[in-house]
Amino acid sequence: MNLPGLGRRGADRHRSDDVRSLFVVSLPRSLSSLLYVAAAQAVGLVEPTWTSDGEILNRDRVPKRLQNLAPADERFTLLGSSPDSFASMTSYLDSTTVRRGHAYKDVVQPFVIGGWDGLSEFRVLKVRRNVAEVAYAMLKRQWWYPTRAASVFEVRPWSLVEGLVRAEAVLEALPGESVEYADAIIDPDPLHAALRGLYPDVCLGEPHYIDRRFIRTRQRLEADRRDSLLYRRIEWIVSAVRERLRYDDPREEVVEALR
Repeated sequence: MNLPGLGRRGADRHRSDDVRSLFVVSLPRSLSSLLYVAAAQAVGLVEPTWTSDGEILNRDRVPKRLQNLAPADERFTLLGSSPDSFASMTSYLDSTTVRRGHAYKDVVQPFVIGGWDGLSEFRVLKVRRNVAEVAYAMLKRQWWYPTRAASVFEVRPWSLVEGLVRAEAVLEALPGESVEYADAIIDPDPLHAALRGLYPDVCLGEPHYIDRRFIRTRQRLEADRRDSLLYRRIEWIVSAVRERLRYDDPREEVVEALR
């Protein structure tokens, strides 16, 4: 099962296809699309034309004419509860990704990415964002799919937060460089520094994604959270969920999240 692999070249076409491909991972609503595009352009990597912003495991990001070749339309798939879908997705990743000169992204299947052996052949950029902010953004959109990863809490939004906390643990365990959302929304330098860590021998371009519109949006979202009682409650729930889960062995936490 092979989808078209060639796509848009990053800013500098002279970059060698010998450069190791990049995989950007994060929780949802973490600025990953903008950072993905900026990173691909800075390194000079190809974005696959058959996805939107390289999001390879999200059927909604694949053109309709190719959706029959895309993975199942589900998110936060776990090995223990959906072994066939899990195996299908890792096989899909093996057959569709190109190990050199390309850039990919995922925000909807952290457990599949964490359980995929092929990720070791990529450079990995992890975007970290405060779980309370992620949960708040998803709650406002009524995106509940992280609840699939919950095993302790059954009531929303507690189960939503638990799923995100478990996914965060899996992503944190992945090898690679990290960039903090809180830093990246202020200045592109943290992204540039993370890319230097991943590609020390590549002459990188400067990442560009912050403009006046970006700043206005950032200020509006910050004001919304600052004035929201719901966000304060979500912060408290995140703390309570972490406290409940912290008694688990951290090494076992990743294993359990994959079940």
